[in-house]
Amino acid sequence: MMKPVCDIAGLACLLALSTPLRAQDAPAPAAPPARAAASAVAADDVTTASAPEEMGEIDPASTEAVPDGQIDFSADSFEMDEGGNRSGSNTTHRATFAHELSRRFGSDGELVNNRTSARLEYSTFFRESFYARLDAKLNAYWSNDHKARGKSMETEVITSEAFLQYSRQGGATSLKVGVQKLIWGESEGGAITDEVSPRNFSELFLIPLEESRLGQAMVVFDYFSPVGDWSMFYVPTPRFNDYPERGTAYFVDAFGESTIVRDSRGGARDDEFGMRWRRTFGQSDVSVMAARLTENDYAYRLDGIAPDGRLLIARVPQRMTMLGSTFSFTRGKSLVKGEVALKSSRAFNDRSLGLVEKDVLDSAIGLTYSLGQNNTLGVEWVNSRILGWDRGISGVPENAASLVINANFLFHHDRLSVNWLTIWSEPYASYQSSLRSAYKWDDNLSFGIDLHYVDAPDRRSGLRPYRDEDQVVVRVQYQF
Repeated sequence: MMKPVCDIAGLACLLALSTPLRAQDAPAPAAPPARAAASAVAADDVTTASAPEEMGEIDPASTEAVPDGQIDFSADSFEMDEGGNRSGSNTTHRATFAHELSRRFGSDGELVNNRTSARLEYSTFFRESFYARLDAKLNAYWSNDHKARGKSMETEVITSEAFLQYSRQGGATSLKVGVQKLIWGESEGGAITDEVSPRNFSELFLIPLEESRLGQAMVVFDYFSPVGDWSMFYVPTPRFNDYPERGTAYFVDAFGESTIVRDSRGGARDDEFGMRWRRTFGQSDVSVMAARLTENDYAYRLDGIAPDGRLLIARVPQRMTMLGSTFSFTRGKSLVKGEVALKSSRAFNDRSLGLVEKDVLDSAIGLTYSLGQNNTLGVEWVNSRILGWDRGISGVPENAASLVINANFLFHHDRLSVNWLTIWSEPYASYQSSLRSAYKWDDNLSFGIDLHYVDAPDRRSGLRPYRDEDQVVVRVQYQF
């Protein structure tokens, strides 16, 4: 896939830009009003969030919270205002260095993570109409980190974004080309319409949602019209979800040593394309989208028996069509949001490990209540239903649901942030909870402590192999 090319390009940019940089004399762009329904604190961005402009009310027009005293690195900082003019500084940058340790609870108390990271975020606007952004991260896994797999040190480069954007001064269109993350949807507990960008599940749910989305090479075209905002994308070679690799702490061999897993040959085209229309109506917004996608997970199919007697398993990219819609409505301190998506030709296994295709209806409805100063409580119900399900489908229930509860709090003059997230799933019962906290010592230095708990009493649950992975995580981070 495109991952090696993207990461090599990101490493080259990271090394080229790793010398000390300074923003130009123009002032840094002001942080937008923070959304009170901000998601969990990112693992490598343990900072506090700024308060909404109106105390206690949720701003429906905002997107994500921007930490106090930091630069907003989103492309919106450089895009057009209502008059079609640019605002914000020409060049901004931020470097982040962090070290993280995590240890399992229980009798063994084994060290799981021991890693150091260096992240560079760089954004620049030039020649009146061009904007470029790079977000690259170098991870160093030391010998007792599970990702080192017995080596003295293992390194990895992750390029989340590396793109060039063109939007003519005073115009109503924008074109972005390069490695990007495309976020659709409102749900925090499930991928309902948010199916374009794949996820990093190499460390399960221990990777926060904001960090788990993987960048991939794509083209995005936006048109801002009086009747709403139109967005179209094209992905020539899509990436797939990342899962634990052999030798790491979370790897589970689904097939065993008596099988040979190989990529299927031939097949249909695997490029992706789609469109979204979105419009804001006062305190509300609504969007409608359609896309032709390659599923983010491979399908697996039994293809026969090898000469040595081992089973041949084919890893198959599966095409699907998605039609979806989202909405959000804000009134005072309450935000109601929801989304629904019909996904055709999803792949499932029958009892003989063959493939059957079924349509799936995914939906979510949630409520977030603001307690003031970015303190929020939220609850969400997520449901996935296989249309035309029959007993021949193996390992997947006809109807699966999750209850998601989250809370965000700020203390000590907004220096201490605490986020709590719990997900309960049924009918194959499982529970997972994360408590993430961060203390901002000063404008540059911060410390974080996270607690993670998982339980899967039902043997059919996909989380059953990880029921002993309760952990405590300690982190120190320096930004400038």
